[in-house]
Amino acid sequence: MIRGAAELLSTDGVQGTSFSDVLQHTGAPRGSIYHHFPGGKDELVREAAASVGAGVAALLDALDVDSPELVVSAFVGGWRSVLVSSDHRRGCAVAATCVGAGGSSALLDVAGEVFAAWRTALGGAFVRSGVPAIEADDLAAMSIAAVEGALVLGRAARSDEVFDVVERQLRRLVSTVPAPVAPARSGRPTRSTRSARSPGTDQSRRTGSR
Repeated sequence: MIRGAAELLSTDGVQGTSFSDVLQHTGAPRGSIYHHFPGGKDELVREAAASVGAGVAALLDALDVDSPELVVSAFVGGWRSVLVSSDHRRGCAVAATCVGAGGSSALLDVAGEVFAAWRTALGGAFVRSGVPAIEADDLAAMSIAAVEGALVLGRAARSDEVFDVVERQLRRLVSTVPAPVAPARSGRPTRSTRSARSPGTDQSRRTGSR
């Protein structure tokens, strides 16, 4: 049910993620949803947003590549795949939670926590690619903001062309950041030999095959 709710959040927003919608989407028995989510719809939406958030953060934590440009390409490319694989219908479930929160501080809180976790995790990926920590945090915030905007523009235009713009400009931006001088490391595989799935694809994987 959490996966089904995340799917609906990413396409239809909070208003399109009622208990009835989730039951119809997932085929779950009606009694089970009230048993698992006694706090009502807000509890279900919180759990769905948190689940998507944790999945993306885990991918970002595993992202270890040789340059900040490759971090950008992985992050932007992952979210582009979310849009394209859904025929330009799917956006970010966490952003949808924030936009549709209305007067619910609980929904705003969970969205804020997820975005903060993504910023920390993406900043860590930039640091591992050779970016100084203070610059990495700024780049992470800029990248998340740019991708979230690209998802909105892409859905409206029914095109992923804006992701070309975002990736090109973010790669240009990170290329201007001087890398810190680090001592040589031995006995550790180079980042280019360590594979990681692109962030953003986790939302697609979690919500796209239900």
